[in-house]
Amino acid sequence: MRECQHCKTCYADDVETCPTDGMPTMHTISGEPVLEGKYHLESRIGQGGMGVVYKARHAYLKTLHAIKVILPDLVGNDPELVKRFRQEALAAAAIRHQNVVQVTDYGVAQGTMPFLVMEFVEGESLHDLLAREEKLSPERAFELVAAICGGIGAAHSQGIVHRDLKPLNIMLLKGKSKPSEAVKILDFGLAKIKSGELLGSFIQAQTTGLMGSPYYMAPEQWSDDDLDARSDIYSIGVMLYQMIAGDVPFKGSSIPAIMKKHLTDTPPAFSERGIQVPPAVEKAVFHTLQKDRSKRTATVDELIDELASALGISSPGITSVGHQTGHTLPVAPLRVLTNPPKSKVYLNEQEAGVSHQDGWLLLEGIQSGNHHIKVSHEGFKDWESDVFCDGKPVEVVARLDKAGGPATAIPRPDEETIFGQETVIDRPPQEAGNTTNVPQATVHQKVTTADQRGSSTGRTVISTPASSGLKPVLIGGGVLAVVLLLVGVGAIGLYLAGVFDRQAVNTGGDLTPTPTVQPTRESTPTGESTAFKADMVTIPGGEFTMGRNDGQPRERPEHKVTVESFEMDRHEVTNAEYFQFVVERSYKVPEHFVNGRPLPGKENDPVTFVTLEDARAFAKWRSERDGTEYRLPTEAEWEYAARNGADGNLYPWGDNYRDDAAVIGKQSDVKAVGSAKSGANKWGVEDLIGNVWELTSSLGAAYPGSEIAIEGKVIVLRGGGYFDSFTGENAITSTFRALVPPETKDKSVGFRLVK
Repeated sequence: MRECQHCKTCYADDVETCPTDGMPTMHTISGEPVLEGKYHLESRIGQGGMGVVYKARHAYLKTLHAIKVILPDLVGNDPELVKRFRQEALAAAAIRHQNVVQVTDYGVAQGTMPFLVMEFVEGESLHDLLAREEKLSPERAFELVAAICGGIGAAHSQGIVHRDLKPLNIMLLKGKSKPSEAVKILDFGLAKIKSGELLGSFIQAQTTGLMGSPYYMAPEQWSDDDLDARSDIYSIGVMLYQMIAGDVPFKGSSIPAIMKKHLTDTPPAFSERGIQVPPAVEKAVFHTLQKDRSKRTATVDELIDELASALGISSPGITSVGHQTGHTLPVAPLRVLTNPPKSKVYLNEQEAGVSHQDGWLLLEGIQSGNHHIKVSHEGFKDWESDVFCDGKPVEVVARLDKAGGPATAIPRPDEETIFGQETVIDRPPQEAGNTTNVPQATVHQKVTTADQRGSSTGRTVISTPASSGLKPVLIGGGVLAVVLLLVGVGAIGLYLAGVFDRQAVNTGGDLTPTPTVQPTRESTPTGESTAFKADMVTIPGGEFTMGRNDGQPRERPEHKVTVESFEMDRHEVTNAEYFQFVVERSYKVPEHFVNGRPLPGKENDPVTFVTLEDARAFAKWRSERDGTEYRLPTEAEWEYAARNGADGNLYPWGDNYRDDAAVIGKQSDVKAVGSAKSGANKWGVEDLIGNVWELTSSLGAAYPGSEIAIEGKVIVLRGGGYFDSFTGENAITSTFRALVPPETKDKSVGFRLVK
């Protein structure tokens, strides 16, 4: 293959002059510019000390990819490199997160050149951004670091360490304004191959001004110790320091000089670089740069919590300066249905509980990543499977056969697997225990061909027992309808057999959840629903003091406000009531609903994952239903209710915090509305503090006479959530304000209405 020296376009070996610009071409790698007969290399887009990166197009699918080809001379120096490269490629491909560039394929060209196929992203690197802007504000640096930590945390949850974090390996996508959507991390797991990379990166840094690995390596990397998550945190800390100060903390004219500083020198204070930051921010940054990793920030979650606290951000999910960062390791419920009921369920070799009489067991707060499930029952063969969780609800059905018979896994597809997806029936490679892989709610048996294929292509793979003799068949049109019909008949059979016992759930009406598959998130969920009568409390109007002078800057100064009389929902809107709205208006389903409806037992929890637009649509629906006008409260109305009007209390229940009065303080999840009745205000409105943040209709603005300015279009949230703190400088009170973009959607944000 030859490349144009000017435009870097790739050509066959017989093209000696670029037909585009007339420049001579030069020989690069042997053979035609096609890898494994399907990846056409179009142009070189980068080069490092270990390999060359090309823009490539799939010959059949016409999709664009970025392909990293390892340099042949490096392969020749290390006969074990191909094997180790493949192992690292498999690890990188297992990481699935919006902030990580996805690895989609791996191969070895001509038997000597391993290559890695990745999703193609367009944008600029963090290095390019810092070269252009030099320094970033601590708040903007936090946004980028939070997104980086999101992707890194997904890898750490699977025991994978990046090992080579640096600005050149952080891409910022074109056309994405939010860092949470723009950040993409490159080159996961490839830094284990570091014999040539270290020197190559340093030489490149010296000759081109690029910052290579030596400037970002943790002290333990220089001594070749075993690395862990804290090594990545050190590298993130160096990048964070660089974003704020405009340069890395340690520089030198040689690799030994840089190494010595990483091992022995204290990072220069920001003031020495002419940068003034709050002491708490500097403390959080320097915590990541501790030489002794036992004293270093332990996890990316801890890093974000410390930095958020230092910047006055109210929670990992909601920032008070107008941006949503999200938890670094999303969690979601995992529901297991066992047949027979009353079976023991083990998660990652630890007993998680016993399924109920109806066969269901709900496991909440399951972190993203791979988990192993085992189900046992006396007289039955154990059922085992791996399940992949990605921050969305997952359901698994485990059907145990009598001892001596084969155990079969029946997965529960999520709402996206029946409609709009091609379905493949595939003969499994093993006799028993093969399960189905489905998008976002993935269930798979260990290392099975069918499961790997289902995972990589996004198709639904239904594994059938080997004795069935079914051949791989692509189902379409009428055949799919037959399959769905058979599935329906099977479900009815299970229902009659008592596997899917219907349960009455006390939601104030006859809302009966069923475990049958509902339409997609874009479709209308079906099922019975019952009208809910609004439970509202009258709040007499009056004048009160809004804000407080001893609070955060955005809570100052105190000022008088007059509020007219209004009525307010006693509780936040619940999942059950919102579900009725979804059904009647064919409205989009919240992300935490499973199969188009709330999880059983969660009907009375406040609805979350709703935006300002969603809340307004709900208010319009309820207004038409009841023949009156509902709306979101203004933040003045909300604070008036939370402070008991002219009484001016710091909390709805008084001036002193009480543990029993609110669902708050690093709780694991939301609770049903009304769980803390002792926290009601004097008129009987409950849950104003804690459980979930509440949307208001007010745009974020500084109070009259304030010394701060609030830029950009943001809305006000009030009340704090289950994960927030009731102590410290960011303690949630009736005056605390959080400012977020109008499109914010989070697991800790809900709403209530007024009229």
